[in-house]
Amino acid sequence: MPLPRILDTSRSTVYHSSEVEDSRLGTSSRMEKHMRVRLAATALVTAAALLLAGCSGAGPAPASSGDGKPVAGGDATFVISGRSWAHLDIAAPAVTPIKGLINTIYDGLLRMTPDGKIVPWLAKSYETSPDRLSWTFHLQEGVTFSDGTPFNAEAVKFNLERQVDPNQRAGEGGNLPQDITVQVVDEHTAVVKLSEPDEALPSALATTSVGLMASPTAVKKWGAEYGLHPVGAGPFMLDSQVVGQQIKLVKNPNYWVKGEPYLDSVTYRALGSADSALQTLKSGGADVMDFVAPQQANAVKDDAAFTLRKSPALSVNQLMLNTTKPPFDDVRARRAVGHAIDQQALSKSLFFGYFKPTESMIAEGSWASPGQTVDSYPSYDLDEAKKLVSEIGGLSFSVKVSNSTDFLQQAAAVQAMMAKAGIDMKIDAVEPSKKIADVFSHNYEAGWFVIPGLPDPDNYVRPFFDSTAGANPSGLHDAELDGLFAKGRTTAGADARKDIYRQVAQRMGEVAATVYVSDYPVMRLQNQRIHGIQYLVTDIFYLNGAWVSAK
Repeated sequence: MPLPRILDTSRSTVYHSSEVEDSRLGTSSRMEKHMRVRLAATALVTAAALLLAGCSGAGPAPASSGDGKPVAGGDATFVISGRSWAHLDIAAPAVTPIKGLINTIYDGLLRMTPDGKIVPWLAKSYETSPDRLSWTFHLQEGVTFSDGTPFNAEAVKFNLERQVDPNQRAGEGGNLPQDITVQVVDEHTAVVKLSEPDEALPSALATTSVGLMASPTAVKKWGAEYGLHPVGAGPFMLDSQVVGQQIKLVKNPNYWVKGEPYLDSVTYRALGSADSALQTLKSGGADVMDFVAPQQANAVKDDAAFTLRKSPALSVNQLMLNTTKPPFDDVRARRAVGHAIDQQALSKSLFFGYFKPTESMIAEGSWASPGQTVDSYPSYDLDEAKKLVSEIGGLSFSVKVSNSTDFLQQAAAVQAMMAKAGIDMKIDAVEPSKKIADVFSHNYEAGWFVIPGLPDPDNYVRPFFDSTAGANPSGLHDAELDGLFAKGRTTAGADARKDIYRQVAQRMGEVAATVYVSDYPVMRLQNQRIHGIQYLVTDIFYLNGAWVSAK
């Protein structure tokens, strides 16, 4: 039997241009010389040194077969486990972790391509002033949201200001400077004003929810219930759903990209068991399994009917610790948990080598990665764990874990490791949406998390551990770390920023507000029927160019 195609995008692709702003490298040479930068759709942006080439090499154009052209029509089904959704509001306090689903409904101002570039999308071009305090976005014309509301500069202003509204408490709003203002110049021109430079702004707009555009009409109409009635300008729109279990999206007939999408509908099904999700895929009940665990990847490694799409790790499998109350208001308790986890053993015995040890939340897939070892991190040391537990008079805690087979299996393995150190770890298995809500409201002691990774640490690490950020679910207040995050956001130049994030990794190892189980590369399985999905190195994928061949 022939081996399946395993597409590992670990080779780097480097892009150089003196004309474009590069969110991996901070700013281009022309920006550093204070010359005006024009970023048009033909001048592709970012990722000058992404340690990857997008997830699997799927390019912007759909794959070809037969006559070499995509086939219009048909339906596609995605299955997931360990994740679900309570709503689909991109500015909610806890945004759904299923980014592929969100990006099927919503389009954004900018977009990341599979090879790591940031390109204009709903914005047909954008430019920044010499001092980098003003960003002007020139918008596509003739675009409407799927409810018929015009997409214009007023809609951009509405969405960006909603993300930073303190009453909204948007979960990803911390990726934007909280004091931004948006000026409407005319119907198709919006200017974002900053009080200080933000080197991560293009990356934030391209890879987080803050750059996605929702219909102002729908948001105002539904109010607090908007998340159950999402309306975007993306290729598909809501048809029906059983919240958290199944959702059907149908083709947006007025999608602004000519000829797209090709599919008539897309269905997402959330299944509690990863094994059930895999069996659904194998039986033909689904075309793609999202968020594949190592056990499932290993189970079909010799099956040529499926392709494994694997990217370098941007995400980290971790235990986030609530530093606002006992027991983890004591750094010794936090470090004891880190010292008790034998990541190497987990990688070999549980993860089949697909997931690897890490000592930094800035994982290997990020341009700013400090490497897999960090001197200050409480790495596996059973004797040290026992010593710290003795010092604090014992340690017992509860960890909230998504109630899926793969995460519960991991939790049981870590629970046994904790017991060897004299730590009593109780497993609280809950629905994924409840876990997220509890953690973001600080109603937890420890939370088992895989936070979707992003190329720029400012968009990925800072919102969770900067006390001035909107989310900060760990409750950490560390002046040194806050200062480093501020420097990382405003400092120009690749080398300077990378050195700052090396210091961030060191300080995070010291304070240990989160401890790691493994890195977490995004893995997906797909059958040979579906083509043209644009997989990114993040957990985002785009379906506007996806199509299915005849069964």
